[in-house]
Amino acid sequence: FNGARRLKELILSSNKITFLHNKTFSAIPNLRNLDLSYNQMQSLQPGHFHGLRKLQSLHLRSNGLKQIHIRTFLECRSLEFLDLGYNRLRSLTRTTFLGLFKLRELHLEHNQFSRINFYIFPRLTNLQTLYLQWNHIRSISQGVPWTWQKLQKLDLSGNEIQTLDPAVFQCMPNLETLNLESNKLSSVPVEAVAAWTSLTSISLAGNAWDC
Repeated sequence: FNGARRLKELILSSNKITFLHNKTFSAIPNLRNLDLSYNQMQSLQPGHFHGLRKLQSLHLRSNGLKQIHIRTFLECRSLEFLDLGYNRLRSLTRTTFLGLFKLRELHLEHNQFSRINFYIFPRLTNLQTLYLQWNHIRSISQGVPWTWQKLQKLDLSGNEIQTLDPAVFQCMPNLETLNLESNKLSSVPVEAVAAWTSLTSISLAGNAWDC
């Protein structure tokens, strides 16, 4: 991409891309939107997005991704939208999203997570919307307590959650929309309900309530 320094949008979806060389996009530092969805990349490396400090939107949906190495997004400090949905991710670490201080919307739906500990997300201080629907999540928990001030929407529908950890919601004081449809819930702890002080919409359909 040498010579295309003014490029702001690059669509590379549905190209059967299996591998990216390090610094592939370093010659287009003004890029704002990069779409790599519907390709065949199984892993992401730290050098893949080198130089993309102005990137605001990154689409990686439906790639068959299994692994994201540490500091992969470190230089994407302007990123506001990240779509990692419809992949094969099983786990995340505290360094997976290192550097994404401006991220507002994160898609992780339709992956293969079996549990989510929200302690892995503390660096996403500006996140407003998190999609985790249709994974295989059986439990959600909160490790080290911290306050997720700006999170407003959380979608956990279509999972296998049986119990709710009140500590999770106590760390989300401004949550407005919560979707827990189609899980395996039979009851909700009183402490969890007490933490839903800002909720304006909640969906609990399709569970096995013990009434």
